[in-house]
Amino acid sequence: MKSLIAILLIPVFAACSGGPKLGNEGVIEKESQAIRGQTDPATTSSVTNLLEAYYRMKDALIEYDTASANSAALLLHAAADSVKASGVSDSALALTLKDFAANISSESLAMVAKKDLVEKKRSFSTITENLYPMLQAAQYSGARVYHQMCPMAFNDHETAFWLSNKREIENPYLGKKHPKYASGMLHCGEVKDSLDYAK
Repeated sequence: MKSLIAILLIPVFAACSGGPKLGNEGVIEKESQAIRGQTDPATTSSVTNLLEAYYRMKDALIEYDTASANSAALLLHAAADSVKASGVSDSALALTLKDFAANISSESLAMVAKKDLVEKKRSFSTITENLYPMLQAAQYSGARVYHQMCPMAFNDHETAFWLSNKREIENPYLGKKHPKYASGMLHCGEVKDSLDYAK
């Protein structure tokens, strides 16, 4: 029986280990493509608050802590509603930031309403898909942000991304208490990119 289980798990581990070494490759330094100073300090500070709430949500999902994930989602909702774009010199950019923030706000509330943890993780993925381009648009300079990818976030084959403030892979989709893998796939994933506009 153990041999059969080992054989069945080989494709799963192969999916996770393919490509670059986990957490050690794939970092791309971002250089500003536009004029610095498009976002003012108040905008940067409000986006930092947004990121801090997002990281709390990520950490809660790693721990499979539903209550803390819900708490972080409410903080994220409030932080998204508080994103300041009035000082942004480019009106189109200001509107873009507010649109991303509105999407993050509504999906954060939707996440709280979901009972199933897998569905909460799908909301987390949607939030990430809005937050990452928002950071790019704002040329966020508060700290380096790592864009990381899990090749088997859902149903062992669906790809999903997350953001982290550290290069080491700690996968919020598979986490420490996964019903199938326990903590065995916590470090599954790779760094696909990083944002660092502080230079």
